[in-house]
Amino acid sequence: MAHVSHRRWSAGLVLCLLLPLLVACGGGQPAHPYSATVDECVRALGDPPTAVTGVFVEPDDGYPPVLDELNHARCAIDLTIYMLTDDQVVASLEAAVGRGVRVRVMLEQHPFGAFGDQQEMFDRLRDAGIAVAWGLTTHRFTHAKFAVIDRRVALIMNQNLTRSAFDGNRELGVVTTEPEAVAQASAIFAHDWAGTSSASVTGPLVVSPENSRARIVALINDARTSIDFYAEVITDEGILAALRGASQRGVRIRLIVNASFDDEEEEALVALARAGVEVRLMDDLYIHAKAMLVDGAAALIGSQNYTPTSLDRNRELGMIVREPALVSRGESVFERDWVRAVPAGPVPVPATLGDGAIRGYDSRAPSAFENDPGNWSVEGLDSAMTVRI
Repeated sequence: MAHVSHRRWSAGLVLCLLLPLLVACGGGQPAHPYSATVDECVRALGDPPTAVTGVFVEPDDGYPPVLDELNHARCAIDLTIYMLTDDQVVASLEAAVGRGVRVRVMLEQHPFGAFGDQQEMFDRLRDAGIAVAWGLTTHRFTHAKFAVIDRRVALIMNQNLTRSAFDGNRELGVVTTEPEAVAQASAIFAHDWAGTSSASVTGPLVVSPENSRARIVALINDARTSIDFYAEVITDEGILAALRGASQRGVRIRLIVNASFDDEEEEALVALARAGVEVRLMDDLYIHAKAMLVDGAAALIGSQNYTPTSLDRNRELGMIVREPALVSRGESVFERDWVRAVPAGPVPVPATLGDGAIRGYDSRAPSAFENDPGNWSVEGLDSAMTVRI
């Protein structure tokens, strides 16, 4: 059986039995794949764990949601990750190899297009006995962030495995033992590792390039009362149109974005604001989250940005959770961030300069926004946005 600890990552906030989902149900000593295949090792673990799902939030919950799962792996870790730089995560992967776990990692070779690569990390993992491969060239970016542990637990994340993801960014992730979700994630990894098409793989997950666009548009179209969401990048016209349509039929839409964006995204934000979407800008916590909360009843958490590349050309993975306690935690975090973010909206500019610009009112105290308007306009280019992932 698999491990389920009942500790909560954040005091007072329920994660519904999230936690190292690999050992507490297990008992006995770890199986050793050195003397058995992974299949035999997994069978030796006994019955699959109870189907439970939890949500974690960064930087609130820190390293435990990820490291605890890696540290309790007994047979296999399959990890697809866009960026991997964190030494604690790498140490956990190396330790897993040391105790006989098969570890495979698929990395994006050029996480910033032509601006960098991960050859040093590739070599470090390989030298530690970890099987490592670059993401498929058939995907524009291998931008997914997910892991499958002992074929029983899946981690599905917004975050890269970097230090800033754990202590400086707003991120959300899912840990689940739901059998269909785990099986689908495992099958997708297996196809990508083998270099074969995963188009025939079905299940509950939201997957690019196969179904992300359709699943996300359907989620927006099904909204009746509210959509609260974070976006690191939002430029896709299909998503923008669905959001405008939702606003026009009376759905309240709130969006939190970073306070630095390029002209293309500014144009999208102006259009959303003109359609009635409430936009706020965050400048004291980096919004890397890609999470959408709908009607207080569903939460999409995954690696997808709202761009054509992310939806149609990348490898991405997400999951829609519907457990009330998990959605409630997402909403409580969003409400906290909404209060600390800066209200923004389109403001008139001379006709020669275009249709409008996004302006925010700079203050740490929300009550001051109305008292001192207009003293801070958000302009400029965030270099991380130059590659539309």
